[in-house]
Amino acid sequence: MSEQLFKSFAIIGAGPNTGIHIVKAFLAIGVPILVIARPTSTNVAALPTDDPNLTLVRADYTSTSEISTVLREYKIDVLISTVTLVFGGVVGQNILADAAKQAGVKLFVPSEFGIKPQLAKGGMAFQKTDFAVYAKSIGLPTLRVFSGLFYEFIPWITALADTGKLHIVNKGETPGSFTAVSDVAGYVAHILTTQPPSRLLDVEIQIEGQRATFSEIGALYKGRAPVVYCDALPTEGVVNAHFRTFFQKHIGAGGGSCGWNPVTESDDAASANRDNSLWEGHRWLTISEALGL
Repeated sequence: MSEQLFKSFAIIGAGPNTGIHIVKAFLAIGVPILVIARPTSTNVAALPTDDPNLTLVRADYTSTSEISTVLREYKIDVLISTVTLVFGGVVGQNILADAAKQAGVKLFVPSEFGIKPQLAKGGMAFQKTDFAVYAKSIGLPTLRVFSGLFYEFIPWITALADTGKLHIVNKGETPGSFTAVSDVAGYVAHILTTQPPSRLLDVEIQIEGQRATFSEIGALYKGRAPVVYCDALPTEGVVNAHFRTFFQKHIGAGGGSCGWNPVTESDDAASANRDNSLWEGHRWLTISEALGL
């Protein structure tokens, strides 16, 4: 007898970077989705609220009881979180996890959608590791999706958007995983609606749209923008320059690959796209296509 697929889905954090793309991916395949927005959120203005498969409610993300009530009312099977790391949303996921557990949610998809976080305190995105430990401690099944760096973030991490120049820290010769945000969103919607729960519960997914080095990406910008090799990004006019430099150095050490093992600090390049096959027949966008290069 085949397993019953997940039927009801909700998302918290439907902002412009990741969340809204996942919402649109669900709507594109005709699957209803519940968006839970903060009471004061203005991101909802960009949602296609005229789509009958979209339901929007507002709730306080800091209230376990309030979120739990909403999840229980709509009988949600899967809760997706796309809250941001930069503004402290990931730290607040413990409250969302407690609410999901109380409401009987079957699967929690935490805000990963990037490179694998480091394990030690102070490491790259270590708060995501802390959350994974917490979710396991309360018995809440999770699905962690690692997709490498979004193509769309390349102009940000290289300070191209700030300076008009593509800055590559050190030599930029270490391969990393990169994926279009639309492909990540479509993938999430696809596997959650087609794969049996046993394939998704407490699983780490590794996908990769294109494997590339920053040096190779720099070559794509030939004739479009100057490419600068440097020890660190310029700080003048570049917000969070030190973090971006740290991010690039982490990728340079191998941590940008979805095949990266944070325990052994080694990369299994062949496994970086091991789960691409779950979206059968899909053609993944390239960096050039996504950025119009």
